[in-house]
Amino acid sequence: MADDFSQCMVSNSRMAARAITRRYDAYLRPYGMTATQLSLMGAIRMLPGLTVSALAEARGFDRTTLTRNLDKLEERGLVVSMELQRGNGRLAAITGAGDGLLDQLLPLWREAQADLRTELSPETFDDSIKTLKRLAKV
Repeated sequence: MADDFSQCMVSNSRMAARAITRRYDAYLRPYGMTATQLSLMGAIRMLPGLTVSALAEARGFDRTTLTRNLDKLEERGLVVSMELQRGNGRLAAITGAGDGLLDQLLPLWREAQADLRTELSPETFDDSIKTLKRLAKV
């Protein structure tokens, strides 16, 4: 019996993640942003005062990906990071420019969400979110 890799959770979840990311990236491209960067800025706004490591853990970011994107956002003046005085690590915060851009991008994010919700159906969209949240805890 041959293994059916078309049923592989890893392959299917990665393909879905890439397709969804490309879709959201297309909405953000005119602003020079990616879905990953928007998600990171949103996480920093929602969870102020967390170290970069704690932020990565809380939001399920790979630390290397988070650091690379944080550096890009810092270069654009959208976030700042500060070394902790005690211990190691750093904190990240959104700048005024970052807050303004995030506010501009949120309607695009909402539109991307709504379009995908319509394409999948509201029920499938909601069930998918529930399933993804459950899978994130595995």
